[in-house]
Amino acid sequence: MIKYYYIIDLKMIGKIENYVPFVYKNEIGWVVDNENILMDRIMGYDFDDIGDSETQEKVQNITKEKAQSFFKEEVY
Repeated sequence: MIKYYYIIDLKMIGKIENYVPFVYKNEIGWVVDNENILMDRIMGYDFDDIGDSETQEKVQNITKEKAQSFFKEEVY
């Protein structure tokens, strides 16, 4: 199952597919989130601790259809 996310503070789309986090970059498409942009927000990592609710509020679960609305081409 693929889960899609809107990263509010960066106005980006992310997804987790087979336990691997990805972010969508307009110039490239889906790329593995090696910078932990998505997972840091999901886990609430604020450089000192995990579980920070302010950090967790920077990401929102969205549907595949909502994710697709951010792009001209289809999101996979």
